[in-house]
Amino acid sequence: MAAVESSVHRRAWFEHIPWLTYGRRLGFTGFFFVLPALIYFTLFAFYPMANAVRLSFYNYNLLSPPRWIGFGNYEFLFGSREFVESLGTTIIYAFGISVPIWVLSMILALMLNQNIRLRTFFRTVFFAPIVMPLVVLAIIWSLLYHPFGPINTVLLAPFINQTIPWLNSNQHALLAVIILAVWRATGYYGVIYLAGLQNIPNEYYEAARLDGANNWQLFRFITFPLLRPTTLFVVVVSIINALRHFDVIWIMTGGGPGDATRVLSVLIYETGWIFLRMGRAAAMSVILFLLALSFTVVQMWFFRTQE
Repeated sequence: MAAVESSVHRRAWFEHIPWLTYGRRLGFTGFFFVLPALIYFTLFAFYPMANAVRLSFYNYNLLSPPRWIGFGNYEFLFGSREFVESLGTTIIYAFGISVPIWVLSMILALMLNQNIRLRTFFRTVFFAPIVMPLVVLAIIWSLLYHPFGPINTVLLAPFINQTIPWLNSNQHALLAVIILAVWRATGYYGVIYLAGLQNIPNEYYEAARLDGANNWQLFRFITFPLLRPTTLFVVVVSIINALRHFDVIWIMTGGGPGDATRVLSVLIYETGWIFLRMGRAAAMSVILFLLALSFTVVQMWFFRTQE
C-alpha cells in the first residue's frame, strides 16, 4: 500500500513541472528506451566507422604516431593493380552469390508454400545451414572439395574424366566459395520470401482463378508484384552481406590460390593486420562501405521507379 502511495506521489510530482507536458513525457520515455541501443551503436559502430574514415587520411603502422598524408592512401590504391583486381573479384563474388540466391530462394519459398507433406521438416532442413558455425562449414566443404572427396569421386565422376582441384585452382577456387555461400544463404532468404508469400491475401488468388488465370499469370500479376518489398530487402541485404564475407574464404583458401579469391575483406585484413598498413586498410574499408552504399542506393532507386 505504501509503495502504491509513493508511486502516485511520484506521478503527481512530474505533473507539477510546467514544461514537462504529457507529450514530452512520452517523448522522453521513448528516448530512454532507445538510449541503450543508441549508446551501443555509437560505441561499437558509429565511432569505429568515423575513426576508420579519419585514419584513412593518415600513414599509420601501429608502431609510430600517425602521419597526415591527405588522399595519399586513396591515390595509391587506385594505382595499385592488386587493389583493382581485388575490387573486381569482390564485385564478381558479390553478384555471383546474390543473383543465384534471388532466384533460388524465391523458388524454394514457392515450393515450401505449397501444401506438401513434411513441410515443416523441409523448412528446418533448408534453414539449418545459416545457424551452423562458419568454421565448421568451411572445414566440411574443404573436405568435400578435396580432389578425392565426395564431389569429385561421387557427384562428378559419372560425367567427367578428370579430378577438379577446386580449392587449388585459379579457375575453380572462386566458383567453389561461391557455391558454398549460395548453399548456405538460400534457405535463409527462402524463409524471408516465405514470410512475404504468406502475407499475400488468398482472396486475390481466388478472384484471379475465377477470372481464368493460370499459375504463371497468378505469379506474374499477383505474387511477384506483391513481393516487391521483400525482394528489395533480399536484394539489398544479400549484396551487403556478400561484400562482407571473410571467414569462409580466409579459412578455405586464404585469398588464394594467387589472387583468385582475394576479395576486399581479405585484402583489408592482410594489409592491416599482416603488413600493419592501417591507414591503407582503413581507406579500403571506406571504399568498400561506399561500394555497398552505392549498390543500396541504386537498388532502392530502381525498385522505386518500378512502383
